[in-house]
Amino acid sequence: MYQATVYQYNQRAEALVPQRRGTTYYGPDNHKPLVAYKGLNIEFDLFVKDTDRKPQSLHNKTYTATIIDRTSKASILTKTLTPGNYDQGQLVLKLDHEETSALDAKLYDLIVTYTITDVAGSYGGTSDQNNRITFVLEVKDGAVAQLRPSENVSVFTPDGDDRVGGRMTGPVLNNSKSGLHTVAVHLTNYTGVYKMQATLSLQPLDSDYFDVTGQSYTVSARTSVDYHTFIGMYTYVRLVHTPDPGNAGTLDKVTYRS
Repeated sequence: MYQATVYQYNQRAEALVPQRRGTTYYGPDNHKPLVAYKGLNIEFDLFVKDTDRKPQSLHNKTYTATIIDRTSKASILTKTLTPGNYDQGQLVLKLDHEETSALDAKLYDLIVTYTITDVAGSYGGTSDQNNRITFVLEVKDGAVAQLRPSENVSVFTPDGDDRVGGRMTGPVLNNSKSGLHTVAVHLTNYTGVYKMQATLSLQPLDSDYFDVTGQSYTVSARTSVDYHTFIGMYTYVRLVHTPDPGNAGTLDKVTYRS
């Protein structure tokens, strides 16, 4: 039996506000990035302190965080920080799931500035204890499952009487353990036979495909979207249809996912 622990707490960092005059301040050179995952809500606790490590009052100040693209230097997102404790200098930067989803998975610069009531302009602080004007914000991917889009094939190449659709990626290559295939066939007044073929080859030739058992259908003047499911661990599948000589309609496309 395995055990694991899930911790629920905000990431923490310090924003230093220089207050000392006339002396040189040498802070420890330590710095770690703030980490956000795409598609998830995240909150960062920021503690405003002076160079003597004393908490700074927030009563007459408004703090803002700006996320900046490192390549283009463009401002991507600006958020007003929410005071958590005015006397202890605690601020909270909140990013919701829509905001993190809009960010690319990479490193950003995050700058914290502040304004003082009745004073024009903005001031800047430094991040943690290394005297950098910016925090490092690392956005990571993979925390939220992504819905893979379905494949659509609408071009069918003539091969004798048959019309052969392009290959579609099966469950072996999609890491689908269930082996489930879902197919939607779009028909407009179509008369003929269509069937699903599959292969186990990674680089299949036409001769590598075989008919999937139970997946051959005969229709007459059908206008509809026909749905089918079947099970099988195949690398690729394709749809092949054979129009009746008197067919006046079309098999428009096949939509597939595994």
